[in-house]
Amino acid sequence: MILWTRLAPDPLAGGDARDRDRGRVEVATDEAFTDVVASGEALAEPAFAHSVHVDATGLAADSWYFYRFHAGDFTSPVGRTRTLPAPDSAPERLRLASASCQRFTTGYYTAYAHVAAEELDLVLFLGDYIYENGDSGPVRSHMSEECRTLLDYRNRYALYRGDAQLQAAHHRFPWAVIWDDHEVDNNYVADISAVDDPDSWPAGQPRTRPSTSTCRSASRRRRRRGWRSTAFSWGDLAEVFLLDTRQYRTDQLCMDEPGEDCGELETEDGDMLGPEQEAWLTDGLSASPAIWKLIAQQIVFSKVDFSGLLINWDQWDGYPKARQRMLDFIAGEQLANVVILAGDLHVGGMADLNAVAGDTNTPVVAVEIVTTSITSSSETDVPPETIEQLVGTIPQIKYFNAHSRGYVTVELSRTELRARFELSTPSRQRPPGSRPRPS
Repeated sequence: MILWTRLAPDPLAGGDARDRDRGRVEVATDEAFTDVVASGEALAEPAFAHSVHVDATGLAADSWYFYRFHAGDFTSPVGRTRTLPAPDSAPERLRLASASCQRFTTGYYTAYAHVAAEELDLVLFLGDYIYENGDSGPVRSHMSEECRTLLDYRNRYALYRGDAQLQAAHHRFPWAVIWDDHEVDNNYVADISAVDDPDSWPAGQPRTRPSTSTCRSASRRRRRRGWRSTAFSWGDLAEVFLLDTRQYRTDQLCMDEPGEDCGELETEDGDMLGPEQEAWLTDGLSASPAIWKLIAQQIVFSKVDFSGLLINWDQWDGYPKARQRMLDFIAGEQLANVVILAGDLHVGGMADLNAVAGDTNTPVVAVEIVTTSITSSSETDVPPETIEQLVGTIPQIKYFNAHSRGYVTVELSRTELRARFELSTPSRQRPPGSRPRPS
């Protein structure tokens, strides 16, 4: 497992740590650290914002541990995490929470107080951990302009990570995290940023954001390793594939303006994952011995284009051939128990995935579970009730909620999967320090 912290005496102003410093980490089987089973030192490098990443090895499989860091006279709060079951084991259970879209300005992180009270094995975060915007919201402010430099992004992460309720969920469980667009730029594709007002950019700065290039470099390193770092198994019970739907896709059609087809869909031949990642995923799915195959990715896979009258080009609806290739593969391989996990749209829902997208006359080959946002509000003027009525006319969608915030718990056994939507209305979100109530 990877343990990490950051030395940042002034986290909202670049960190303000010393040029170089050493941190010490301890891993124990108990919270009081009477049984320390691993320890060591790591160097906090300025190039990495004085963050420390420690690969803790030699630990027992399928076991809980506690960890803490020391730097100088300071000791971090205690975190709790766990190791994966052995690959050849047969676990009876996996329980995770999926979450996404936690815009700091539009709500408190009340949901994470509930997450921290759960009995989970891990948290699976599906994108939009931060928002790059420079806005103030109805609840809180980003306290800075829109992120454009590496320092801007580091300060923004520090702002979000300073929230006590988010910290509590990180202290309590291991997290598996993938990013979507707002960690870089809204609806970005590879090195293509969203359209901005040219007058808002500082003179002499390139239009491509530096964090986009940083992310691409990290992904190329993973790709050379055959994408192994983006999948993990829970014994023979489950295999989880975490996808990158941002850096390898082709650009959105129709100027990424939701609505009817502008005439480009008929000749569309776009990629969502890119050929190498798509091959990695299909190879992994076909070779997996796991009972459950979870595909964790950012955006809604189901067909919800309202008969072509309202197409969201940033979702899989804007890449219908790539989506149908995936469905053809699942059906052709006769894969069982394929579950797609998604977020992004600030709504919650569950849907059957038919062999032909949207055609309920064809067999169901997989299911999709969409988690709503932790805080991010709807970005449309259409009332949630109207959206729910419209989506309710789509037969393959079995549950839909457009008005609540929260997260989803997914519990897997060897015979069934249960998804529970933990939701509250925005008016029930509470400030830090208040007592959470059951949803």
